[in-house]
Amino acid sequence: MTRDEFQKRIEDINTWRRGGKRAPHKPLLLLLALGRVLAHEDRLIPWRYLESRLRDLLQRFGRPSRTLHPEHPFRRLCNDGLWEVPGIDALARTASDDFRVRDLRAQDARGGFPRSAYDRLRESPELALEAAGRLLDRHFPASLHAELRAAVGIPRVWRVQEDAQSSDGTPGRMRDPNFRPSVLREYERRCAICAFDVRLGDELLGLEAAHIQWHSHDGPEHVSNGLALCVLHHKALDRGALSLEARNGGLNVMVSREVIGSTAPANWILDYHRRPIRAPLDPALAPKMKFVRWHQREVFRSPALP
Repeated sequence: MTRDEFQKRIEDINTWRRGGKRAPHKPLLLLLALGRVLAHEDRLIPWRYLESRLRDLLQRFGRPSRTLHPEHPFRRLCNDGLWEVPGIDALARTASDDFRVRDLRAQDARGGFPRSAYDRLRESPELALEAAGRLLDRHFPASLHAELRAAVGIPRVWRVQEDAQSSDGTPGRMRDPNFRPSVLREYERRCAICAFDVRLGDELLGLEAAHIQWHSHDGPEHVSNGLALCVLHHKALDRGALSLEARNGGLNVMVSREVIGSTAPANWILDYHRRPIRAPLDPALAPKMKFVRWHQREVFRSPALP
């Protein structure tokens, strides 16, 4: 497999996108496998190892769901030409053409990159780092990248110049350089939740323009899909620790019941439950409910605190 062929397959992996739903199973499995390549681990990875690791990643970075199905990408990545499972014909399939977890365990199944792709990655670690960067950019917001890299053992990523100027979303979607200044201006350069506005001279510190519906999942670069948030509340939004809800004609903060803690950092989230967010200067640019509903469904760790 050539370098260009591998890059193309990474870009073209078939992920579920219907109705705006998130399906990070394949990207997460690929990131795990890339981390192992960079650590000089064996090409074929035991299912017993992958099952617990992938389940944990889906719990932390996947969409809220009672069923996680780490077995799905173990089979479906084979269709993308990026995964190989020796003895695949001996494994029974479900009606949806997936493997059964009990069979994967019983037969000590293993899977990994095809030999040609694995050898290419071992020869060119920068290709693995670039692939990791592409996967992160196309499937997750930037606020989660460092945490995801740490979770899968990827020390850094490498990007070609053309990617540095492109979006973190679907191929061909460019970032709008006006999004951040427009959002910060509408919220008077303060966090919409806690009013944080620390500056070093004229430079804002720790204040960011957050997407409500992620740019990687067709969220537009428009103020009505944005919030000015401090670093902590931006991370909490993208991890699903908090979301928004319509109440009393405005939008309030909604905190997940999974958020726990008694120290000041936890209180900086818990204390804002049910409090209204700051409104933008132009009421017509307030967050649109279609973006809020996407976040509630695809990111927020429901249920909310009472």
